[in-house]
Amino acid sequence: MSVCDRLYILTQCSWRGNKFPENFSDVGSLICKFGAICEKTIKIDFGQQEKTKETTCKMSEQEPDSSYTRTLQDINLVMEYAKLDKSEVKPSIQSIYFSSQMDNDAFKLMEVDSCILNTIKVGDELVIRGDKDDMAVLCTKDKTYDIKEAEISNSMLIIPQLKTGQDLDGDSLGQELNIRQVTSTKYNYYELRHCKPKVKKLRLLLEENMYSGKECEEDEEHQGKKYTYDDLLNLVQASRIELQTALKKVQACKLEGYWRILDFQFLSLVLSHVIQLCDENDWIKSGMPYEECMKTLEDLFPREVLDHVLQSYADKAKPSNIEDDEDQMEIDVDFYYLNEDKVCRFFAEQILKHSKGKFNYEDFSNTWQQTVPSGMQTMDQQLQGMALIDRSSQLETITYYSVDDLPEDVAERFDELFRTKEKWSLEEISPYIRSVFMKERRKYKSELST
Repeated sequence: MSVCDRLYILTQCSWRGNKFPENFSDVGSLICKFGAICEKTIKIDFGQQEKTKETTCKMSEQEPDSSYTRTLQDINLVMEYAKLDKSEVKPSIQSIYFSSQMDNDAFKLMEVDSCILNTIKVGDELVIRGDKDDMAVLCTKDKTYDIKEAEISNSMLIIPQLKTGQDLDGDSLGQELNIRQVTSTKYNYYELRHCKPKVKKLRLLLEENMYSGKECEEDEEHQGKKYTYDDLLNLVQASRIELQTALKKVQACKLEGYWRILDFQFLSLVLSHVIQLCDENDWIKSGMPYEECMKTLEDLFPREVLDHVLQSYADKAKPSNIEDDEDQMEIDVDFYYLNEDKVCRFFAEQILKHSKGKFNYEDFSNTWQQTVPSGMQTMDQQLQGMALIDRSSQLETITYYSVDDLPEDVAERFDELFRTKEKWSLEEISPYIRSVFMKERRKYKSELST
């Protein structure tokens, strides 16, 4: 029989009879590897039986004395009854008691992966986010995790300063007795699951007060709440980096410290002025000089708005390796080229948003081509994730159907898609599911790496 098999903690029980049980677990005992002894004890009066193989005892039902503290002499006596030699056990002995001031709600237990553990160790930001109606999430600086409660069948005893492993060898040559107290008992813990940031709420918040120009700021319909970056961090369940990405995706603009979405009609007005300026100066192909564009239009629109529109619908020219000094001075000026796909897509959305229901595809296509700047070519690929084209009938139609209006949850998104249309080709459905599956793929890779 091993040491672990022969060493037990005696717990409070009511056992009556003459035979000493071969296995203390029959009377509610708890196995202990290193000889710790529980607070609730049983007084045992060992008797002897001549010429029998069984040891007998009598157990009294006296209540334990709450002021009683176990000594090394008591422990050695129990070890003697268990037929254990001192050399078979660790020299550091821990006597465990349940605290008289147990507090099971003093703290919570959470299982973390290596990424979050490292975040805690280096002291980086770790925040629990969620409104009163939201399911809480945990955010690092670049990831978001769902928090799920998990129950366990066993009890976890929280014992501060409990020694394990090599720590039990002790520093002295002889035995040492340490008193340890159970301060809390836990039956559940929280587990974390990497998830997509819940940014659907971001657009709803910013649409409460969209920007339509300085002259409209005092209007009654523009008195909704405005949000700073810190406000949005507290309300949107996403990490800092994920929130920045989401703000860029919804084309939010920072004005006077607040993040705003430009009203679609106002955005159309600003972009039209930019395109008109490019037409007048033949900048469509040669590119528009950034500062000259700013100086020309900043009397009409705030500089921040103009910069935002250029960043959203134009591409900055990349410097080339030019050795000639005169050409090098010219390239130092920032030039922007209108992005054909983004501009064409914008005008398609402008047309479809004003139409109700289905639109004759041929009429739409002709109107669309006429509205875009001269030299730009419209294509069906520019409509991906924004419109559905029905070619099943002789008269082809097009309907406005934006990916931004779909649910974030994968199952809910598929349900919505197939309620809208029973059959999809891979080419049709891909723009509407690509974003969620890219996030799931990154999540899977992240879990594998941890």
